[in-house]
Amino acid sequence: MNPEDQVRGLLEDAVTDVEPRHSLETVRARIAARRHRSRAASMAGAVVATAATVAVVVLLANGLGSSSGGPPTITADRSTATSGPGVLVYFVGATPSGPRLFGERHPTPPRNLALDGALAEAVAGSAADVDYHSPWPTGTTVQGARLAAGVLSVDLSGPVVERPAGLPRTDAALALQQLVYTAQAAAGSKLPVTFLLDGRPTATLLGEPARRPVPAASADDTLTSVSVISPGDGATVSSPFRVQGRAAAFEGNVQWELIRGDTVVRRGFATAAQCCTLAPYSFRVQAPPGSYLLVVHDEDASGGQGVPPTRDTKQLTVR
Repeated sequence: MNPEDQVRGLLEDAVTDVEPRHSLETVRARIAARRHRSRAASMAGAVVATAATVAVVVLLANGLGSSSGGPPTITADRSTATSGPGVLVYFVGATPSGPRLFGERHPTPPRNLALDGALAEAVAGSAADVDYHSPWPTGTTVQGARLAAGVLSVDLSGPVVERPAGLPRTDAALALQQLVYTAQAAAGSKLPVTFLLDGRPTATLLGEPARRPVPAASADDTLTSVSVISPGDGATVSSPFRVQGRAAAFEGNVQWELIRGDTVVRRGFATAAQCCTLAPYSFRVQAPPGSYLLVVHDEDASGGQGVPPTRDTKQLTVR
């Protein structure tokens, strides 16, 4: 087994789906046991690991943050968490903490149009998930976008200088971040975004300052703490199918249910790659043919005294 397969095997063991039928204490004990096995395997592998293995581990851990047991802290991970086929487009969705950005993977346009295409879909609100939307006013268009000479620029057109009536300031700021996160993901860059209006600099966009390049805001205040990136909403899948996404969950515990009508037909949990910081998770689901609602969420570690769990849902057809 090569070093990359060893690492992949450890992550696979940590996120394989389980059908929990016992108490919360038992579930947590299972999680702890899995982590113990993973740590032990990692320590043993480190003794014989080559430099290539070390490089793989560093890449997998890049941007995932601390594994402390404290309150979840989200850190943007544009390397492993957003990798995969297609381009990641961000939209706004509701969470118990207020509106946040959700990433949705869209088919990749031609290479020279990937950046423009991703931003155009973000502005237009072309989300497959009906729970997502775009705050940008009707009539907003993307004139062009490019990454050149160390500058990531987005040229807009339309009624975007002033904040529209009825659009809260927090939502206006999130709209700018929607384009910043989408542009950075499509361009593979963390550069701040220089916004233009009809090819010229603009002092404001939606009433927000835009004279200087706009960096990505703190992920804690911008990204949802739980999201499903694959499969997409409305997808048709074969059983068993794999679910992938990102979560910043207490003890890394990501829970899920597969619902048909009013009946939960499958349920389980997965462990995110890191505890309490935005990190990838993955699990497999086996189910008979039919139409389902997949619900993925974190847990309320406060016992009902804090913010309700954050969740993401997808309508799926199993063939």
